[in-house]
Amino acid sequence: MLADPPEPERLRSLRIHADESRVIGVDEVWWRVHRTVGGHVLAWNAFRTYGPKLRFDPHVLHAGPDPAGNDSAHGVWYGASTPDAALAEAFQIDRTISREPDGPYLTGLSFARPLAVLDLAFDSLGAWATRVGGTFAISTEPHQVTQRWARVIVEAFPDLDGLRYSSRFANAPCLALFLPAATAMPANPKMSQPLTHPDLTDRITGAAYRLGYRIV
Repeated sequence: MLADPPEPERLRSLRIHADESRVIGVDEVWWRVHRTVGGHVLAWNAFRTYGPKLRFDPHVLHAGPDPAGNDSAHGVWYGASTPDAALAEAFQIDRTISREPDGPYLTGLSFARPLAVLDLAFDSLGAWATRVGGTFAISTEPHQVTQRWARVIVEAFPDLDGLRYSSRFANAPCLALFLPAATAMPANPKMSQPLTHPDLTDRITGAAYRLGYRIV
């Protein structure tokens, strides 16, 4: 089990070394599968401020009847380095790529400015998580543990654009971006198509074959 993170002051004093960070360049294309129908629909370039729900959500837990209350002080945006990884992450629960319900789209984008992110992925040149008292299991441990790390990281490094980590399902780098990265979001994507689009048939079929997912 991944240990709890140090206090923000301790984390800040340990800093982020040069080989523990990664610059995401403006020429890179990152991918996201997002719903366009139903409750809590967000634009492809929007940050989710309700939660916590997923691995590196930095949101503060809210008391009250709504467990997914809005936390306007914190936001998160998730993306993947490949279309396969985006599909793997989006449909991980039942390992079924559902092309019609909720109107899912596959969107590729490049950021409007370089991003400076803490590199927690397995191929990182550094070992930040280990050095500060954790392990590389930060990419795979239960969400309630990794969310605590995200909250402390955001408090310790409020200007950090986000985290680069490893997908559990596709063995590829993913991004969890925080609100400072909102200024890097482009106005238009490189590509955005519904999963039902004929041009995506071969891509989705190939991804499903490699991942062992079903398609419906």
